[in-house]
Amino acid sequence: MGGDADLVQRAKEGDREAFDGLAESCRPWLFGLCYRLVRDRTTAEDLVQETLLRALRDLAQLRDPDRFRPWLARIAVNACRMELRRLLARPEQLLHVEQSRASAQANEESPFGSAQSGPFGVDEALAQLNRRDRRLLLLFYGDGLSQAEIGEALALSAAAVKSRLHRARERLRKEMLAMMSDEEKARLGVTEEAPWALRTILLVEPDRDVQESLRKGLEEAGYEVVVLPTGEAALAAIRDHRGQMLILDKHCGEPNWVEVLTLVQVDAWSRENVPVCALVDPDPGESDVRHRREILLAWQAGATLCLTRPPKTEELVGFVKHLEETWPRRGEDGSAAA
Repeated sequence: MGGDADLVQRAKEGDREAFDGLAESCRPWLFGLCYRLVRDRTTAEDLVQETLLRALRDLAQLRDPDRFRPWLARIAVNACRMELRRLLARPEQLLHVEQSRASAQANEESPFGSAQSGPFGVDEALAQLNRRDRRLLLLFYGDGLSQAEIGEALALSAAAVKSRLHRARERLRKEMLAMMSDEEKARLGVTEEAPWALRTILLVEPDRDVQESLRKGLEEAGYEVVVLPTGEAALAAIRDHRGQMLILDKHCGEPNWVEVLTLVQVDAWSRENVPVCALVDPDPGESDVRHRREILLAWQAGATLCLTRPPKTEELVGFVKHLEETWPRRGEDGSAAA
């Protein structure tokens, strides 16, 4: 990158040979990036040329020479997006590109290694992922972009790229495990993770009588219960991986219960590993819409269960036992299945 920065500075000062040197050093990497997105060699070559021309034209706008490649990647990604939008308006051309993609997927070697030589096909597993996950993995592993460079190219924060890459890798791992036979797993020394097991329940319930009743009932059913004073304390416990479930009364203090539910969902680990039971106020009558609004808020914020407070202890224990047998069961969009 130090060499790039020197060439960029010289190119900004009008040295055309310096820019030509930059273009030649970046062209193979840039072609790989464009090809991953459009899956057509001729189109990718044209987009590389378009990207370099735009870079030459706008080079004066680049403030930090050390960020030349992420800046160039962003130009390339935008060019690819515009090209794909143009193709959508021309179905016959889009069909040609799709056929080229299918041919490329059948013939090219995976950026993760040869699909033919390994005990299982990485490309086959990649094909099972959604487009966003597949693109992130290809950009990171296939094209060698850093998380920061991907973030700049796709207009995402570093935290968002890190979180999405984590989820994409996990989904790819699960797809590959599902495709492997027991013999292949044994030969490679690969073991599946132990199934999710509910052991410790975090309980935020300000009413002492209800708190004691729920704690006693859950402990008698074999669960360890950690009573916490606020939703903020529960979030800290979740960050430390101290619980496998959260039972949250809506009167949990600051942050409020909806914010706590939302923050659990924002973090990739807690979203996948910590189901939340929200306890909302009882329904005062059919004419009052507040109860229905609270239930809707709970579901929208990511609650796995939603019960009226105070819940019957035996009812809550029954729900927890059922959850332990079925979690995680996720839909295609990552939401909890009914």
